[in-house]
Amino acid sequence: MPEPPSGDLWVRFVNTLGYTHGLPDDDLPDGDALIAWLRSERLLSERAASAERAALRDDPVERALRMERFRQLRDLTRMIATDVVADGQPTREHVRDLNHVLRDGLHFHQLEMSADGTQYGLARVGDRLDQARAAIAGTLAEFVASGPVHRLRICANEGCHEVFIDRSRTGRRRWCDMRTCGNQAKAARHRARHRAGGTPGPLPAPGLAH
Repeated sequence: MPEPPSGDLWVRFVNTLGYTHGLPDDDLPDGDALIAWLRSERLLSERAASAERAALRDDPVERALRMERFRQLRDLTRMIATDVVADGQPTREHVRDLNHVLRDGLHFHQLEMSADGTQYGLARVGDRLDQARAAIAGTLAEFVASGPVHRLRICANEGCHEVFIDRSRTGRRRWCDMRTCGNQAKAARHRARHRAGGTPGPLPAPGLAH
């Protein structure tokens, strides 16, 4: 059976930078891809996504700045995941950096009057993209504070490194997916053993163990 996908926003975000045979594969290479991903995760409304997409296309400097901020958050997210897997908790420096992202996303509502003074409405004030970054960071903060941190894993396939939460019954998963990374690792071990012993032997059956 396929491994269950993670329902955690921050896990999906950090894995937008994947690796194939150790080579990086970025799902968010440009502003359009970033906005499309944020929209797919419902972090932006359709109207907001259209406005932000147009703004990034029209301003290369702003586009570069926004992309850099999201990439920094993705790097920070992976560093925190690595901290947790290795030591059970993030470093103080990484907690500080995560809190900066959370503060950047602060917003508030204000009461606004129509031009003719006959109607009032509530308007949300704050930067939409910073709010989206903070929403991603918030799911990571919640996981570190109260999630099953002992179940956090980084795929043992040296060419993959996908972050995942092991929700299997035994809690002994080593690979993000047994059908791909797990079988590759098993096949590699099999070839190494028989190179050393000089006997080729059959490959192990796929997908039988985690």
